[in-house]
Amino acid sequence: MKQPLYLTLLWHMHQPYYKNVETDKFILPWVRMHGVKDYYDMVSILDKYPKIRQNFNLVPSLILQIEEYINGTTDIFMDMTRKKPCDLNEDERVFILFNFFMANWDTMIFPYPRYKYLLKKRGENSHPDELKKTHKNFTEQEIRDLQTWFNLTWIDPVFMEIFPELNDLKHRGENFTEDEKNYVLDRHIDILKMIIPKYSQAWKEGRIEVSTTPFYHPILPLIYDVKTAKACMECLPLDFEFSYPEDADAQIKKGLEYISEKFGRRPVGMWPSEGSVSPEVMNLLAKNGIKWAATDQEILYKSRWISGEEFKQETIYKPHFVNTDSGRVNMVFRNLKLSDLIGFSYASWNPQEAAEHFINELKKIKEPLPEERACVNVILDGENCWEYYNNDGKDFLNALYSKLSECPDIITSTIGDMTEQWQEMPVIKKLWPGSWINHDFHIWIGHEDDRKSWKLLKKTREALVNWEIEHRAEGDKLKRAWEALYIAEGSDWNWWYGDDHSSKNDSEFDNLYRLHLMNVYNITGMAVPDELFIPISKVDAAFHVVPTRFIYPVINGRVSHFFEWKGAGYFDLSKEGGAMHKTEKYIKRLSYGFNNDELYFRMDSDEGIRSDSGLEIDVKFTEGENSSRLKFNTLGRVFESINVEREGVRCAADGIFEAAVPYRNFKGIKYPGEIKFTAVIYKNGEEFERIPEKGSAIIHVPDRQFEMYNWKV
Repeated sequence: MKQPLYLTLLWHMHQPYYKNVETDKFILPWVRMHGVKDYYDMVSILDKYPKIRQNFNLVPSLILQIEEYINGTTDIFMDMTRKKPCDLNEDERVFILFNFFMANWDTMIFPYPRYKYLLKKRGENSHPDELKKTHKNFTEQEIRDLQTWFNLTWIDPVFMEIFPELNDLKHRGENFTEDEKNYVLDRHIDILKMIIPKYSQAWKEGRIEVSTTPFYHPILPLIYDVKTAKACMECLPLDFEFSYPEDADAQIKKGLEYISEKFGRRPVGMWPSEGSVSPEVMNLLAKNGIKWAATDQEILYKSRWISGEEFKQETIYKPHFVNTDSGRVNMVFRNLKLSDLIGFSYASWNPQEAAEHFINELKKIKEPLPEERACVNVILDGENCWEYYNNDGKDFLNALYSKLSECPDIITSTIGDMTEQWQEMPVIKKLWPGSWINHDFHIWIGHEDDRKSWKLLKKTREALVNWEIEHRAEGDKLKRAWEALYIAEGSDWNWWYGDDHSSKNDSEFDNLYRLHLMNVYNITGMAVPDELFIPISKVDAAFHVVPTRFIYPVINGRVSHFFEWKGAGYFDLSKEGGAMHKTEKYIKRLSYGFNNDELYFRMDSDEGIRSDSGLEIDVKFTEGENSSRLKFNTLGRVFESINVEREGVRCAADGIFEAAVPYRNFKGIKYPGEIKFTAVIYKNGEEFERIPEKGSAIIHVPDRQFEMYNWKV
């Protein structure tokens, strides 16, 4: 008789360290915003499901920032909210119009008529030069309503019951007073105060296990020695050295001590920042009392490969262990498919169907496995994905936890309990160094900008060490300066360098990183090097390029000639990653264009998309409340349509996928105008990829004067 399948769920809770320690001011508000939206409810929901056991990986620098908010530190966005509209200058009004729509539009703005109206009034062009003109069109009441809505929309639905006045404000939706605006901000702090006690209670009751990371979320193998990257990235150009095992050890110790202080209990498990591991790092973890660590399944594949061991599919469904000079550390491995389904796919599904699909995927894993015990480890970001779900993901999580509670063949467990009870784990003879993303460290050291940031970090550290030799008696300054350096060692700054990821806050992240380095010099009284005043990032991660001319492509699945798609708009999906990262993208670019009669779109993949690819492409077009749907396959068929006539619709795949839809075929969708576009690609009947990964692509279909206005020599 087969044993039940063990399921571990680890939610990783993390935000970069946004505070300038020398001014005691947060530059960005995301700890506060995710604090009122995600952290409390992710653990409180378990009160309804006593059979569910989970892991929460709480990053020490996140908990520190929550504490700092509680103790009175504010962020710039909070200060701009507190300020009365009549007291705002032009730059401050532009700041609010630029920043206060930073939420998922589909789930956090469009459902609320007043907020949606304010966004429509501002328009999509949020360039500061344009906003210097448009801000004059906003009344003081509209600015106050915007200040209120930005802070209100981030509050989780669970708090509408705890604080009914918030629900009243949300339903009324407009004409907020200063007192009401400040009431919303005051509740933010009340909510932040509830987070740490709730996790402490759940951990004490044995319903969750808290694990952690090194304090400021550094990539430990690279802090230990950047040459570690050469083991998994042979062609990486490295013209500098950076090797500080003592810093890696300090970050681990600081993190464990801080969590122990705040929760009254010392963690025994760790998700090393970004799942980054190496043999040297595992030794440090063992030395600091860590009993288990988690990383990605690709690390296990690679580790067995370099050890010359055969890899069987069931191998991934067992914990393993590594032996180090300081003792043994158990290891579990992230299931990529199931983790990404929650993080990137289920947001667009019916919640009940998504939960059922997840359970069925677990059963499909369990069915062919031997009768011995097996486990599946689902590990993902516990905060960023929920803004893409309706109702902040509550409907999906309730459905999932209900079904898991009723499923006798699946047992949820904490990783600590599961690994402690497991017998006869396989040993990892040689551990492959790498992270959860592509089993290497490319994100953090693979780009020229990344390596420049490491060189600046090295130079700053060397300057601090030299200063310390002459100033050992200045303990307070040394403590503050080293703290600023440890903050700069965090992984988050290099996440945004290069072309892998982009956000509306790219320049702020660049500025923050250099600011933390500058603080080392300012604290010690050393002169700040000129190079720290120069932005590191050179790459303009142009995710969306708009069309510049009408196009008339031949729909044959091939690039017929160079000018066929010249002037089309495109979404560069390889640059789509934001705070989360999807490991693989099949479709790298979505191009679109139009003329006076038809709308066109095209998909490109590095592998090529051919007629025998076996793909189905489900495309949804939305304009206002109206929507149309077409389902294509790579054989060139349109096999399903909703609110759109099929006659005249064409598609083909012979290297690329192309399709054309005459405007006249749409029912209810008006043009010229704004059309939202989403596509879901299916392979063998299962969802394979969403385009775009989150939300919708917005396409502006112009009037007949488009080419005249965009004419170029």
